[in-house]
Amino acid sequence: MSWETELYEKANRIADSFRSHPRVVAIALGGSIGRGQIWEHSDLELCLVVEQRIEELQHFNYIDGMGVEIIQLTRGKLEAFVNEWQGPDRSLLAFPIQIYQCKILHDPEHVLAPFMHLYDSFLFDDSIVSMKEEEMLKQADLRLDKARRLVETGCAKTAAAHLRIGLNFLLLGYYWRNRILPRSQNRTIHFLKQNSAIIGHDLLYDLFILAFCLNLPDSVLKERLLDAQPSIFPIAESSWGSQSSTFLKYAVDGRLEWGHDQSIIYVYKYCIHRMQANSYDVDSLYDLPSFVESYPELHRFLDFDDLTPDIVSQWIDLYAAARGRLDSKAIN
Repeated sequence: MSWETELYEKANRIADSFRSHPRVVAIALGGSIGRGQIWEHSDLELCLVVEQRIEELQHFNYIDGMGVEIIQLTRGKLEAFVNEWQGPDRSLLAFPIQIYQCKILHDPEHVLAPFMHLYDSFLFDDSIVSMKEEEMLKQADLRLDKARRLVETGCAKTAAAHLRIGLNFLLLGYYWRNRILPRSQNRTIHFLKQNSAIIGHDLLYDLFILAFCLNLPDSVLKERLLDAQPSIFPIAESSWGSQSSTFLKYAVDGRLEWGHDQSIIYVYKYCIHRMQANSYDVDSLYDLPSFVESYPELHRFLDFDDLTPDIVSQWIDLYAAARGRLDSKAIN
């Protein structure tokens, strides 16, 4: 059996296990599996339409040797969207892009199909693309402003965390501007390098390499990741649920064996910051002596041992330059 056949069979088997759940109305395969754009280590974005949110189901899971992200959509929200439809507007932004072009497996009451027809037809409508880009760049700008102010107050490490979060929003802004559907995080750096030709420059790629410190030798990246995982996994479980550590370990290549080491390191660092500094109000977390005392290996993995305000200021300048290119293209 080929790995493609095995992957699809496993995904369908996992999805079918939810057919008998009394609160599940419809089921679809989302993400790259739903769109038929798989690679050997694709995880499954499993879309479940439910009567009411099922609290015992976690978002991140590891089932039958496969990473599974369970995306719950309520019947009422879908039906209201379809019944009130008057054309593409902000209501479409409320749904996750992982369901785009999903493969419907179970929809006996015809709840999911009419919604997906509208969603797939209009996700890349000019007005929606413009709103998506505006939404991403607003968040990118907020994080840039936050990083600038924190550097000025001497909190360079926490500034770097906000900058990294903002950089992800900036990437999404670029992708929406160029109608590039965001792809697997496990290969973010790989795809960003490829997409630089479409974007029109390598500045964003170069900035990712610098700001996430991905230019270190592979052996160093791996050593630091493995050393930090005993700290990372409990943080993940307390933030994203008890299954998230297993998901990170096996569905996000925790041993760096898939050949996309830079992307995996980026994912881990980005996820840590989203867990710990997702709130815009976090001002000094990583600059407190108690952080390095409690998490010395994690502090090192996040590149904070040798980080200085001057280095972060250089990242900020490059970030501002990459952000400015979007404005200049809009003007031209």
